[in-house]
Amino acid sequence: MRDLFGVLIRHFFGRFFDNELVSTQGEVHATISKVIGLLAAPGLICFWLMPKYTMLVFVPPKVAEAASLSDKMFFITFSMAVMGFVTVLEWDALFPDRRDFTILIPLPINLPSIFAAKIVSLCAFVVMFFVATNAIHTFLYPFVAMGRYAIFLGVLGSMGVHATVMLAATSCAFFFFVALQGILMNVLSFRAFRRVSTYVQLLAVLALLMMLLLFLDTSSLIHSAKNRQLLYFFPPMWFLGLYETMLGQPEPLIGCREIALRALGIVLVASALSYALSYKRHVKRSLESEDVLDVVPSRISTLLCAFANRYIVADPLEQASFYFTGKTMVRSRKHWLYLAAYVGVGFALMLQALVGVFSRTGSPAIDVPNPSLLSIPLIISFFVLSGMRVVFAIPAELKANWVFQLSEADGRKECLSGVRKAMFIFGVLPLFAALAPIYVFLWGWPAALFHTFFDIALSLLLIELLLVKFHRIPFTCSYLPGKSNITALWFVYWLGFATYAYSMASLEAWILERPLRMAGFYLLGCALVVTAYVYRNRHLAEGFTLVFEDQPEPVVRTLNLTAPGSW
Repeated sequence: MRDLFGVLIRHFFGRFFDNELVSTQGEVHATISKVIGLLAAPGLICFWLMPKYTMLVFVPPKVAEAASLSDKMFFITFSMAVMGFVTVLEWDALFPDRRDFTILIPLPINLPSIFAAKIVSLCAFVVMFFVATNAIHTFLYPFVAMGRYAIFLGVLGSMGVHATVMLAATSCAFFFFVALQGILMNVLSFRAFRRVSTYVQLLAVLALLMMLLLFLDTSSLIHSAKNRQLLYFFPPMWFLGLYETMLGQPEPLIGCREIALRALGIVLVASALSYALSYKRHVKRSLESEDVLDVVPSRISTLLCAFANRYIVADPLEQASFYFTGKTMVRSRKHWLYLAAYVGVGFALMLQALVGVFSRTGSPAIDVPNPSLLSIPLIISFFVLSGMRVVFAIPAELKANWVFQLSEADGRKECLSGVRKAMFIFGVLPLFAALAPIYVFLWGWPAALFHTFFDIALSLLLIELLLVKFHRIPFTCSYLPGKSNITALWFVYWLGFATYAYSMASLEAWILERPLRMAGFYLLGCALVVTAYVYRNRHLAEGFTLVFEDQPEPVVRTLNLTAPGSW
């Protein structure tokens, strides 16, 4: 029986990494190692903090302790955000799914053993990410913070406090989402739960990203005389209060320690009760219910499709790739989550831009175009389009791509044209349509129309740039993790974003100062779009083959110096 329980634990633990994202030639363990290494990297910031704490040796202890608050909040915020992301992305794996029940129920295994093994594997999965995220700075930060006055027992005590607070913070984030899922599972029907879960995951990803990216703005309030009450709504602040009281220091904000302990107790009890009450009901509904899609389109959807078929995607092959791309993105929760992660970064940066505008000049600043306001649609459109480009490479149902492989001989150019149109229609056009009335109200028709045309021209150029060598139909090609060196390309991506969002916004503000400059940009913008269109058609006319299986980089590269026809 003990061996059987161990097999169940290994099975459920492996299911956390069992997905269709990996190519048949991909290495799952290599991908996991890279992820763990990436999560552990922020712990090395302790070496960067050494000069700061070396200088703090010469200041009063209260001043040194106050200077360390932002560093402690960073570690807490990062740990809670990572654990929240892990829990949200593994939302469907928190409970055994239909495939598990279909296979395991007929076997001589009782239901409590199945759920006990699931809980143990889930805890092991959480512990793995907790250790990866917090191990380095748990050992290094106490040495750095105590400096030359470090005493062995004192350092051990600081390590214990640091580890305890990080464990409490990450446990609070993890069990919050477990409790939330259990409550929804008990309150809603199975079909409603599946539908609501998508929106809950999207909102959770956005909230976690904004919590992580707005860390600098929130940590600055610790030493601020005004608006400090806003920190009560920032969960890492609760555990910072717990951290300080465990070290024997006064709380930076009164009452945070009690809030942290109460929040941790509430989520622990709620997750345990909801998990215990819902597991039998979940088994029954998982086996009896089916995922039913609404295949009958509404009247509005029918009218929009008719309009698109006549004026946007008249070619049948364009229609096929256009609707396949749009419907897959709408129906696939996995792709929604990945896209939401990119959009969440955009919204966080947009919020920072708005906070900067109002904090520097106040509300009258919105009455005139300025780079901060002009950059808002550019920031969001950049992350929407780049996010779409990333999720295009992730397969939806890889075993079904044989349909496209059989029919890919003709019309490759038209299929890729439908993909470009889908990126614009589903990605950035709703954004421009929503923001245009606001800009008309604030700045009037001339400035708003030019601003919209400016952003549309840039988005079209960005789409062409993102799809320069994209010779595949979205969601139909296997994905090989680790093939692209994201670390090496990070600087290039960030430089491209800064140029697209901020430099172009400054250029637009300069153009809006004089109407004659607007006319010049109209001509230049049209010329650039037409040039990109001609270049793309010429590139596609050279001939290519659609890719359905991502191949790893060759172990040995040849220089191809041999002339054709020679030995």
